[in-house]
Amino acid sequence: MRDRKVKYLVIGLIVFAIALTGVYALLAANLRITGTATGVGDFKIEFSSFSVSNPAKATATLDDNRVSMTIDANLSFPGDTVTIDFTIKNTGSLAATVDNLIINENNTEDFTIIIIGLNEIEGSTLNVGDVTVGSIVVTWNTTSTIPNPAPVNFDVTIDYIQATT
Repeated sequence: MRDRKVKYLVIGLIVFAIALTGVYALLAANLRITGTATGVGDFKIEFSSFSVSNPAKATATLDDNRVSMTIDANLSFPGDTVTIDFTIKNTGSLAATVDNLIINENNTEDFTIIIIGLNEIEGSTLNVGDVTVGSIVVTWNTTSTIPNPAPVNFDVTIDYIQATT
């Protein structure tokens, strides 16, 4: 009978030691995760093309990043106008949103510069490869009293952000 008690005692001590080791491992374990997470992709919206309605009245050029268009217009008389049609395209690998189009003009009161389609362009999210179109219209105001104003020179820049949806 004594052998039996000793056997149970030894088995009990072994089970107790294993359980104690498991509890210690649970309480003492530290989880360490090391490494670097990276995301691959870029977002880029740019002017992909443009055309000037009358090249004798205006020229347009793009900067190296194709996010800013410089326009020089030399109109002939009050009421004269020129139109620059443009296409904006998402050439990146992620969806992006056109935050706004910024007109950096030379602040002359003799000319009016408007962007047709601005409400549809600003705030629009373009998926990869998507395009949106608009037009820039430069007009020599009919109320202008200056007979020969200096040519108007301005930039239109696309301000865009990464799409969040």
